[in-house]
Amino acid sequence: MMDAVWAGCVVFTLAIPASAHHGPVGSPSLYDVEDLVVLEGELTEVFWRSPHVRFRLKALNDAGEETFWELETGVPSQLESGGITADLFPVGGHVKAAGFVSLRNPHSLGLRNMLLPNGQEFAGTRSKLLWSTERVKRAQRQLESAKVRVAEETADRIFRVWGATMRPSEWAAAHSYDHLLTAKARRSKENHDPVSHPILDCKPRGMPERMFAGSIEFVENNKETITMRSVWWGGDRIIHLAAKEPPAGTPSTHIGYSTGHWDDGALIVKTTHVDWPYFDRAGTPQSDKVEFVERFTMTADENRLNYTLTASDPIMFTSPVVVTNVFDWRPGSEFEAGDCVLWDDATQ
Repeated sequence: MMDAVWAGCVVFTLAIPASAHHGPVGSPSLYDVEDLVVLEGELTEVFWRSPHVRFRLKALNDAGEETFWELETGVPSQLESGGITADLFPVGGHVKAAGFVSLRNPHSLGLRNMLLPNGQEFAGTRSKLLWSTERVKRAQRQLESAKVRVAEETADRIFRVWGATMRPSEWAAAHSYDHLLTAKARRSKENHDPVSHPILDCKPRGMPERMFAGSIEFVENNKETITMRSVWWGGDRIIHLAAKEPPAGTPSTHIGYSTGHWDDGALIVKTTHVDWPYFDRAGTPQSDKVEFVERFTMTADENRLNYTLTASDPIMFTSPVVVTNVFDWRPGSEFEAGDCVLWDDATQ
């Protein structure tokens, strides 16, 4: 916890279960979620970039000295999909903020609530308001009817934009496979330090983590390859339809090498040569021997894409791990791949 209580700030403890602490921030393991810290001051900067949106707040400490805090909230694309945009947060305005102290930076909060100058309050859709009776007015995303109509008229099988229906926390709650971990994997997961996760340093998220949340798009290049785009930074996945195995000397990468084929309308993808340490965001380990088989199947009305991933790893799993996800078709949506910039790098 903090060494001192800041003037104009309050520190108190809430009797809230840890699972409810995420609010706008989806990784409670990165914060001291035992105490909710309240700050008040001037919003001096908004940084609307991946891996998370960040704000800078100028507050006074108990000695009357100016101190700057970083407030961290959700992923830009996910906030925007819910109607939250950067222009809602007025630079120079006086705000009140509540959140949890970061385990990486003692002057950073995982933002849970922010009271804006207009009296509206920003909070996660499932977080209670602390000071106001009115949530921020979310922008209504209006998809151009012409774009929607063209997308509906030109839709071709799987080749369109799909959005995941579950948040990372919801996906994690729906899956349990710790009982399938080897003794080595259990020890590794017990020692996992979420503060050291590579994506916090803008390393691209690898397989299969990048498939468990966010949007994807399939693009048919030709009869030999399919491109699978993702909102996560780090490049596109290429699915090789003409190859049954990776070529000799294929290097290992965070997304691996994928081959694929069609099976009664479903796309089956096998991926090997994955150089990424984690199976999920909870730190479940995987080795360089891991292999994935994915199955993408559209529903009869072609509005949903059912996804199943089977992971085999002789070093970390005692038997194959099977997980699922569901993606909704987003006609008219324009797909934008994400990037990642560390705030310190951007402001130098």
